[in-house]
Amino acid sequence: MNRRTIVAGSAAGLAIVAAGAIALRPDRLLRKRYPPTPYDDLLGLLTDRELARQIGRVYLSGHANFTSATAAGALRKHIAHRPLEIVLTDEVASGQLVEAAHWIMPETLVGLCALAARS
Repeated sequence: MNRRTIVAGSAAGLAIVAAGAIALRPDRLLRKRYPPTPYDDLLGLLTDRELARQIGRVYLSGHANFTSATAAGALRKHIAHRPLEIVLTDEVASGQLVEAAHWIMPETLVGLCALAARS
């Protein structure tokens, strides 16, 4: 074997591995990484954690009694392994809305934003 064959074989192998990784979970490769928290199961539901933090900070400025552990427990119980879209749709339909950052939003979404702001 010569050096060219080894380099070409290695490059081809790396390309196959990279293509396989992208095909399997492209969202995980492209997502921003955050330090682990006890609330990652909930924070993972957010598509844009940075935007959620901004909204959460505004909400928390008027709600000093918010505690992360209590909120996380309530959110886990309320969501109960249902898709977040269903939970939010149900809240909008039943009028469970909160004002945050001059937006009217479902309570669960605001809770997730506040949790992101504290994490």
